[in-house]
Amino acid sequence: MPESRLLLTSIGFLLVGLVIGAALMYVAVPPGQVKPETFTTTYTKTVYVTPTETTTPPSQEELKIAVIYVTPIEEPWNMALHQAMTWAQQNLNIKYTYVEKVHEADVERVIRQYINEGYKVIFPHSWGYNEVTRNLAPEFPDVLFCQGSGPVDVQWPNNVLLYDYWIQDAAFVAGVVAGMMTKTNKIGVVTAFSVPDVNRLVNAFIAGAKYVNPNVTAVVTFTETWFDPEKVSEAARAQIEAGVDVIYAERYGVFEAVEEARQQGKEVYAFGNIVDQNSLAPDVVLGSVVWDLKPFVQYVVDMVRSGNIHGGIINWGMKEGWAKFVWNDDLKNSVVPPEVVQKVNEVEQGIINGSIKVPIYEDWDPNRWS
Repeated sequence: MPESRLLLTSIGFLLVGLVIGAALMYVAVPPGQVKPETFTTTYTKTVYVTPTETTTPPSQEELKIAVIYVTPIEEPWNMALHQAMTWAQQNLNIKYTYVEKVHEADVERVIRQYINEGYKVIFPHSWGYNEVTRNLAPEFPDVLFCQGSGPVDVQWPNNVLLYDYWIQDAAFVAGVVAGMMTKTNKIGVVTAFSVPDVNRLVNAFIAGAKYVNPNVTAVVTFTETWFDPEKVSEAARAQIEAGVDVIYAERYGVFEAVEEARQQGKEVYAFGNIVDQNSLAPDVVLGSVVWDLKPFVQYVVDMVRSGNIHGGIINWGMKEGWAKFVWNDDLKNSVVPPEVVQKVNEVEQGIINGSIKVPIYEDWDPNRWS
C-alpha cells in the first residue's frame, strides 16, 4: 500500500495577487505582420505552506512530470528528487522523464520542448534555472513549475512552487554527533559555494556540535563547484592533515579521503548528505543528513490532479518528515557510545516539539563560530 499521502495548506501569510496586465509577447506570423498576444500574469508574495494528512482518489490518469538536472543524476542533490520520483512512478501513476547536465543557457529550450510534449509539471532542479522559471511560467499558467531553489525575496508567478533542501534540522543533529564523537575537537565541512541553502547546513552542523561541545572548532572548505569529486577529496585530505576527524560531506567525494585515512590508521568519520549514503562507505559514515522529497512529490501530484494549481514556498523540516538524520546502524551499534544515541534522541524530540530551535543563518561568517 502506498505511504500516507500529504497535502499542504497555506499558513502564515495572506496570499496577495498582484496582477501585471497586458504584457505584450510576439509570436511568428506571416511577413509584414506583427500579432501581439496578451498574457495576464499573477504574482504572489512569499507564502509558506505546511503539510497535513489527506487522501486522494485512488484512480487517476497518468500525470506527466519532467525533471531537468544541471549535474549528473548521481549527485546527491539530484538523487534525492530522482528517488522520490521513482517512488511516485511506482505508487502514484505518473510518467517520470528526466534529462541530465542541462546548462543554464539551454534550459528554456528544454522546458518549452517538454511543455509542447504535454508535460503538465516541470521541475527545473537548480538554482541557476530560477530566472528562466520566473520569466517563463507566466506564459504557461496551466503548467506547474516546481523550482529547485532560488531567492525568497522576489515575487514568483502563482504557478511556481519554490522548494529547497531546508534540512538544517538534520544537519544540526549530525553536528551533535560530531561534537560528541570528535577526539581532536576539530570537525570539518567540505561543500560547494557560499550560498544561502548551503550556508544553512554548514552553520546548523557547527551549531549542533557546539550545542554539546563548546570547545569544538570547525574547518569549512568551499570548493566553488557543485560536482567535482576529486576536488572534494583533495579538500577532505587537507582537512584530515590539519587534524579534523569528523567531516560533513556536503558534496560528493569526501568518503574516499576518509577511507584512505582509516587505512593509514587514523580514526576519522564522515556524514552523508541529502540522500542516505551510509552504504557507500559503511566503515566510516556514521549517518546521513537526508532530504526526503516523497511528501513534496505527493503534494505536487495531488495539487495538479485537483485542478487547484498555486504557488508558494516549501520550507519543511524535521517535524514535517522531510529532514531526517539516518544512522548507519552498524556503526551506531559498534562504535557510537550509548550516551551519544540518547542525546540524539533528545535533540530530535526537542526539534520536533519546538523546545530546541535550530538557528538559520544564510550567510557564512567564520567569526560567528570562533
